[in-house]
Amino acid sequence: MNKIFILLTCLCLSACDLDLGSSYDPTTRTMYIDYYQEACSETSNLLCLRIRLDTDDAFEVSEVPMSGFENLKWGSRYKVQVEAERDSDGDDTHYSFESIDSTDVIDASSNEFVLTFNMASEILLDNQNNSWIVGTEKIFSCSDADCTLLSNSYRDNDKIQLSFTAENDELTLLAVKCQSSDTDFSSKCEGVNDAVFDIAHYRSDCGLSEPRLCFVYKEKTDASTEWNILPFGIAGFTAQWGKEYQIDVKVTIKAKALKSVEFVKERESADRTNESFNMIMRTGASGLEESNNDVISYDGIEFNCSRYNKCSDIDDAVEQASSSQERFLILQAFVETSGEVPVILIKDLLCDEASDKFKAECVSKHDDVYWNE
Repeated sequence: MNKIFILLTCLCLSACDLDLGSSYDPTTRTMYIDYYQEACSETSNLLCLRIRLDTDDAFEVSEVPMSGFENLKWGSRYKVQVEAERDSDGDDTHYSFESIDSTDVIDASSNEFVLTFNMASEILLDNQNNSWIVGTEKIFSCSDADCTLLSNSYRDNDKIQLSFTAENDELTLLAVKCQSSDTDFSSKCEGVNDAVFDIAHYRSDCGLSEPRLCFVYKEKTDASTEWNILPFGIAGFTAQWGKEYQIDVKVTIKAKALKSVEFVKERESADRTNESFNMIMRTGASGLEESNNDVISYDGIEFNCSRYNKCSDIDDAVEQASSSQERFLILQAFVETSGEVPVILIKDLLCDEASDKFKAECVSKHDDVYWNE
């Protein structure tokens, strides 16, 4: 009886092994290939494809080698069929190109991307005559100023971030976004860092495509830091109009640009009710509408315009706007409290101008107006 049991067990295990082996035979996959390449790794001097296996996934750098695919033209995305070889763990180890299902040309006006290079790897080399070569294969031109920055970064073994567009397999350098030593790279160019923000006691238009109110903030670094518009919210943080805050945050930066902010804790707050401020609102099809019951509404917030008789002035500005020509307003306001509910009062209409003249005629004449074009 024991011998029969042992024999059956061995047969089952053998069957499992056979089944396990067959599940990792080469298989055909649909693969999506992005319109540009990146350094294979921080220390590599070669470029790798950016791929995804599903349209819901993000493109990622792939270090799995692929043979037979020499069709990539920078500026075009591809849907292809490949044969994937796999190891005993089921991980892909090599791709053999089979066919192109479709090609999608990405318009150069909207395909800007940023590449990060470690100059110590020598993935970027001077090609002379105001040009550099990436990964021994892609050449791009640079202005005298940008070429100098590249040369300095190469000399100092810096990390550098460059923004490009790609069209017809040609690279165009747009800007040197950031350069830094390896030690300072995460704080200066790209990473998640701790910071302290001052948040003003009011908001102003974000300067985005759609009218919206955003925080006015400055990073607490030194006394000379200027106020700016934060073009997105702070995760986990709400602010009351009329109160100024100092808060601890975690900031995410990419290519030297602020991408997200997360609230950590409040350090302190100060009462700024009855202190005037200048803010921007926009008229037009999707912007500020005429007053209703002595208030105007913007981004879901009501502002009293009747106390200082400014409703009619604002209504006139709204009427002058058209669907094709927004008008921008600088409004002077302050916050008073009515119990626990802040009341925001419009005190004056300081400037009203068409969008194409607003910066020169309005913003430049008011030092305390902050705006993202």
